[in-house]
Amino acid sequence: MTAAPAAGTLLSELRVGASIDAVADATAWLGDVAEAEGWPDAMRFGLELSLEEALTNVVSYGFAGVDHAPDIRVECWRMPEGRAAVRIRDNGVAFDPTAIPEPEVAASLEEAKIGGHGVQLMRHFLESFSYERASGENRLTLVAKPAAAS
Repeated sequence: MTAAPAAGTLLSELRVGASIDAVADATAWLGDVAEAEGWPDAMRFGLELSLEEALTNVVSYGFAGVDHAPDIRVECWRMPEGRAAVRIRDNGVAFDPTAIPEPEVAASLEEAKIGGHGVQLMRHFLESFSYERASGENRLTLVAKPAAAS
C-alpha cells in the first residue's frame, strides 16, 4: 500500500496495459473524470497531456529487459483548493523523470531536436510533479491547479 497524495481523496483508478493503445484509453478515462469533476479546460489539458507523455514513456521504455509482467496503474485524486493529482504506478525499470535537466534552447528551428520535450511540457503545465521508487514501483505524481482568476 502506498501513501496517498497529501490530503487527497481517491476519485478513480485504472489498470493500464503496456501498449501505446492503452495510453489513449487512459487519457480518455482521465477526460471522463475531468468532466465529472468539472475541471477547468486548462487544468484538464495539462493533466491529460502530462499523463499521455509519462505513460508513453512507461510503455515504450519501462519494461525493456525485465523478466516480469508489466503492472501499470493510474490513480486520480481530488486535492484541496481545486487541485487534482494523477499518480502513475508501474513495476518497470527505475526512472526518475524529475531528474531530467531542462533542455538547451536551440538557436534556430533547424537546430531544434525532435522529441525529448515531454518533461519540459509537464513542468510548464503542472503545478508540480514528484517521483519516488518504493517496493519495486515507480510512482510519479502529477499535480495541477486551476488557473488564477484574471
